Amino acid sequence: MDEVNVDTEKKSKPESREGIVIAIKGLKKSFGAKHVLKDINLEVKKGENVVILGRSGTGKSVAIQCIVGLLKPDGGSLKVFGDEVAGMTDKELKQLRIKIGFLFQSGALYDSMTVRENLEFPLTRVLKIKDQQEIDKRVEEALDSVGLLEAIDKLPSDLSGGMRKRAGLARTIIVNPEIILYDEPTTGLDPITSREISDLITSIQKKYKTSSIIITHDMECARIASDRMLIMDDGVFIAEGSFDGLHKSTNKTVREFFKDIL
Repeated sequence: MDEVNVDTEKKSKPESREGIVIAIKGLKKSFGAKHVLKDINLEVKKGENVVILGRSGTGKSVAIQCIVGLLKPDGGSLKVFGDEVAGMTDKELKQLRIKIGFLFQSGALYDSMTVRENLEFPLTRVLKIKDQQEIDKRVEEALDSVGLLEAIDKLPSDLSGGMRKRAGLARTIIVNPEIILYDEPTTGLDPITSREISDLITSIQKKYKTSSIIITHDMECARIASDRMLIMDDGVFIAEGSFDGLHKSTNKTVREFFKDIL
């Protein structure tokens, strides 16, 4: 894998970078004869935002589904908070997933529920909170964090694409996850809204000290939100570094991602 020096001047780093929250070594995953992940190695530090770039079908989403135990790897090691995910029981996986927030491309809101009810759902069903005052407080705080408090009683169908992304992010952070996995967080949004969501990802990182993996094709999102970037091609990481460092890479595949960046 090409090594590029990280530009420490790009943006201020998270306050706490001690410890490894995700450690992946030699990860492999195939579907029949198709080898999607061939030899993935990755460490994510506490409080770090890592962006993964890659063309469609290169295995990016498969990698994060393995992290939360939705897919079982065929080989290698995948540890989260020091524990091997592949060996976890169903109960242990449920406990792990409470610590990991997953923001889907669509936001994955329940259409028949208001924004308030969508955020109440993980509090009452996952965390088993029964105190309505505490529920109301946490819902309002989460929505305020993403600038969506005024939409608390609206249905998802009444929200714009950017507002649905914000509501999905509020539902993700309401259980105070230590890790957030973002799957194409700016897909389908206009440039201004995309930048707002990218800035919000960085704001969430700083406020909640989260560690994140961000899968995106959006180079502006990658520039804004990343502390470190990796580029995946044909089931392996081929380059790693800062946005500015990778921008200077001479690797032909890496250059393709930056061809429209001045």
